[in-house]
Amino acid sequence: LQLTECNGSIKGFRHKVPSSNLVRPKTSKVRKMIFDILVSVHGMDVLDIFAGSGSLGIEALSMGARHATFIDINPASIKSIKENLKKCEFDNSSTVIKRDFAVALRELGKQNKKFDLIFIDPPYSYFDEKTVNGIIRTALKLSVSNGVVVCEHPKEEGVPVNARQEYHLTPPPVSTTSRSERSPAPGRSTDW
Repeated sequence: LQLTECNGSIKGFRHKVPSSNLVRPKTSKVRKMIFDILVSVHGMDVLDIFAGSGSLGIEALSMGARHATFIDINPASIKSIKENLKKCEFDNSSTVIKRDFAVALRELGKQNKKFDLIFIDPPYSYFDEKTVNGIIRTALKLSVSNGVVVCEHPKEEGVPVNARQEYHLTPPPVSTTSRSERSPAPGRSTDW
């Protein structure tokens, strides 16, 4: 399976995608919608949690992000991410971490790493209220004060209401058909 890059300096690049039922690669339509809403990622430090093929972080790099850090535990995903980064010549502006997300996020926190843009795209099995709250809480600790966190969730699940209130997530969720939404306010998060 391959995905085609839809924006930025590598428009038309075909991403290698690991063949695994654990990886749900974003379609070109969804990635385009996300980056249309974000407007600009130029100069940003990006964190891609549960990176899969790395398509979101790589797209950010192709649109001018300064650096992208990719986290995934799946060996096939890590291999695909590294191959895609090398083909796009982004290996010098990226870090790939093969660890469980919780361990990797704790390590980044201990290193006082901060990110302007954080993508969270966990397996749907992670979407119970306690787990998603923990992932969002940790991600926000790694976000700069005016950073943006983008979290995918199953349409039927949504982000728990108490998470929206506690973390000031931007309701309503962004839909794949809406183009009228613009960037979330600084320091806010959005979900798709």
